[in-house]
Amino acid sequence: MCCIAGAPSLSGRERAEKEGIRFKENKGELKIGIINLMPFKEEVEYQFYAVLGRFDISVEVEFLYPENHVFKNTDGSYIKDNYYPLGELNNRNYDAIIMTGAPVELLDFQKVNYWDEIKNLIKSNKLPALYICWGAQAALYVKYGIEKFTLNEKLLGIFRHRTNKNPFVSGEFFAPHSRNTQNSSKDIKNAGLRILAESDEAGVYMASDRDYREFYISGHGEYQRERLKYEYSRDQNLFPKNYFPEDDPKKEPPMKWDGHRKEFYYKWLSHIREKKFSNISDKV
Repeated sequence: MCCIAGAPSLSGRERAEKEGIRFKENKGELKIGIINLMPFKEEVEYQFYAVLGRFDISVEVEFLYPENHVFKNTDGSYIKDNYYPLGELNNRNYDAIIMTGAPVELLDFQKVNYWDEIKNLIKSNKLPALYICWGAQAALYVKYGIEKFTLNEKLLGIFRHRTNKNPFVSGEFFAPHSRNTQNSSKDIKNAGLRILAESDEAGVYMASDRDYREFYISGHGEYQRERLKYEYSRDQNLFPKNYFPEDDPKKEPPMKWDGHRKEFYYKWLSHIREKKFSNISDKV
């Protein structure tokens, strides 16, 4: 396992350190900006430190936030001390960005109070990007006019997916989903995008542009083991499918998706690194 660079005072980093992720203070081979739109910042910080810090590629991580939003579950001083505003993204010299999901999927895009910031970022972004859940829906809407539609029932659980000529994930795999909305596979195909993985139950999981520069992921391979257990305990109105052994909430769920996320994120980082250093070689 290699090490990862990140701000020393981030709560998610402290948790990752306790679980064995090694940190360094100098720059990594790659620098990734993560636009964290989720209400519980520490959890998302930990998720990505745990995922990106397990490879032989050293990664420097920074987190960003939309300025036109007041986060209710995180102290404003914590965000201002440890995060960068979205307006500074182009000045941070990132090699790629990740945009997380957000608990606003049942709102029209235009009614999200930081929509203009997100829309402008997606329109102007020229970096390799990983858009996740609502972030993927937002990017598909801005770039291709693809609408999201509301499901009859929230999709919650671990689902099996098949791959389609996917150089980033091999064979069938499991992945978590937690969402109330979805994009149509027909719309995604009509936009000229590659559908790389999908599920009979959960729909399209992963799509990309033709150059594999941008990925649109509807699920949550970054989730830690207990995330869906927390959602079930919190809401008590929907039982997560294929999650608890024998559907018994007292039993610890296996992390069926760990192999998938390890393979995907390693190949994604390797792809970015290869492009970065080939571009440098071309300029020498």
